[in-house]
Amino acid sequence: MTEWFDLNEVDENAIATFMSRVANLRTPKPETRTPDAAQLWCKAKLIARWEAERRAQRPLDFMQPIEIAGGLVAAGVLLYLSFLA
Repeated sequence: MTEWFDLNEVDENAIATFMSRVANLRTPKPETRTPDAAQLWCKAKLIARWEAERRAQRPLDFMQPIEIAGGLVAAGVLLYLSFLA
């Protein structure tokens, strides 16, 4: 019935390492205050605004190198055509 729980030595060492790391985690001090609802709401709105700005900026960041490359190609073509004339 417990065949699925049979572990080899490597698995046992990995679990022991993980549990040691969990045991050494710092716990919050009881005297520390948790942020109130207004602070959490303001922080959530700020993060949402930053995410919206990042989403809006993404296409512009993608197109900028393409615009620069297109401008350089156009300048090169115009320079080449000016030497032919």
